[in-house]
Amino acid sequence: MNYRNYMKRIEEKIGEIKAADRIQEDPWFGTVIKELNEISKDCSDELQKETGAIWNKYTYTLKLHEAPPTRLLTLEIALASWLGWIMHEKNGEDGKLFSAKDCWKRMEEAYWFGVQLSKEKQRP
Repeated sequence: MNYRNYMKRIEEKIGEIKAADRIQEDPWFGTVIKELNEISKDCSDELQKETGAIWNKYTYTLKLHEAPPTRLLTLEIALASWLGWIMHEKNGEDGKLFSAKDCWKRMEEAYWFGVQLSKEKQRP
């Protein structure tokens, strides 16, 4: 997975709209969110090439960039690398609110919360 490429694309778009200090919703949505969508497509295609996987819907199959779960997964993959870098840059590794470890813990807790809901046969 080409994490550095995805990180660079995120960084460039944030810089393009000068959003490092504050988000202005219209440019953020039109530039950064649009690029994140493209990144999730590209990352899905890369993951499919890397794994050979497809998304099986039982009566038909989809490419990974066509299936919402895998598109969201690849969006998370791309964002995780950038977030790991920026949160470490801004708040260090550990011991602070929003440190790299604190952020990872929050993401991991959210993921396992979803898994637990599934185990309990609950829906969000």
